[in-house]
Amino acid sequence: MSLDDKSIEKVLILEAGAKAALPIIESCGQMGLYVIAASPRKGCGSYSKYTKQRLIYPSPRLYPQECLDFLLNFLKQQDISVLFPVGDLMTDLVAQNHKLFSEYTKFVLPLYETFIKGRDKILTLKSATKAGCPIPQTWYPDEHGIEKVVEICYYPNLIKPAIGVGSRGFILCKTRQELLDSFEENQKIYGRCFVQEFVPQTGLQYKVDAIFDKFQNLLAGVVYAKLRYYPADGGSSVLNKTEKRPDILTSALKVMKELNWVGFCDFDFITDPRDNVVKLMEINPRYPESYRATVAAGVDMTKIIYQLAEGQNPQPQLDYLENRYTRFLFGDIMWFLTTKQNRWTAKPSFFSFFRKDMNYQLLRANDFGPIYGYIISNLSMLWDKEHREFRLRLKKNRKTDS
Repeated sequence: MSLDDKSIEKVLILEAGAKAALPIIESCGQMGLYVIAASPRKGCGSYSKYTKQRLIYPSPRLYPQECLDFLLNFLKQQDISVLFPVGDLMTDLVAQNHKLFSEYTKFVLPLYETFIKGRDKILTLKSATKAGCPIPQTWYPDEHGIEKVVEICYYPNLIKPAIGVGSRGFILCKTRQELLDSFEENQKIYGRCFVQEFVPQTGLQYKVDAIFDKFQNLLAGVVYAKLRYYPADGGSSVLNKTEKRPDILTSALKVMKELNWVGFCDFDFITDPRDNVVKLMEINPRYPESYRATVAAGVDMTKIIYQLAEGQNPQPQLDYLENRYTRFLFGDIMWFLTTKQNRWTAKPSFFSFFRKDMNYQLLRANDFGPIYGYIISNLSMLWDKEHREFRLRLKKNRKTDS
């Protein structure tokens, strides 16, 4: 199969080293598409058997303009049918330059004025409130000033950046003075921040992945619970289970309609143990690391996005399999080694490796390349100081890095 063969439909997947990219690469490969896996460094998806070509571009975190110029130049020279941006930085880069990328290829993202309402947590939470979706009590110092907020907010609370990655920039404040002392400095580092009541982390957390077409029709929606994390006290989920929770899905859809969203969107919810209400924490307007859960549910969201990009009318996939598990084995091993609770009594058991209802994010019986790629990518941190510090959160990152 040659890249110069004009009869072959070619797709370009950005940030292909991320775990979220692997189900996209697999789905596109199974559709018979020529898959180009692009990333700043080779990772798990680069080594998949479905990847036909690897492409290395400049780091969007360190060299955003160089990255943009490189990709646009590549698209000018190649006939790429559909573009799949993966990850916060690459999805944001494409969304910000929607018009430029649209000149050379097709993709499914809302216009930036809509996209930013999903990436900016302040705009997200305000939209959720307007849509009638429950959220934790939240205060906005950019409206009232931090001096006013410290007088009216509840304690303990969290300072959170409006735009960020994971929990970077979160600061727990137990007193008014802690909030006053920390807020301005945090804003200098991470940009605009807000204050939110601290929700006890004992309630079950959920994710929703959903797709809207341009007419606000739901084409697919999957709800799954986050059962285990690494770090164990609230890091990234390492074990998820699909569940039928139409109430949670409805809350997410209300927000998508309020935003006039198009394409894929990912939601994080938490059950507040104080009132048992499931509340929205944030939106991720990109494919999450746990995207494999939608595949475990029997829904091919990648195919739907591809068809939308090509101007087709996909058949909605509204039913899905419940009680299907998705496991990131490396992370689950770290959970087992570091957790102080339920190590031996957790359900499903850590030692349930071969259940029929268990799916793995990286482990594939017929494709061992992604495991090799994941190991190589993580070993690269040993000699890449910038990458190591960013991944391990060893230093604070300015808002331009988030």
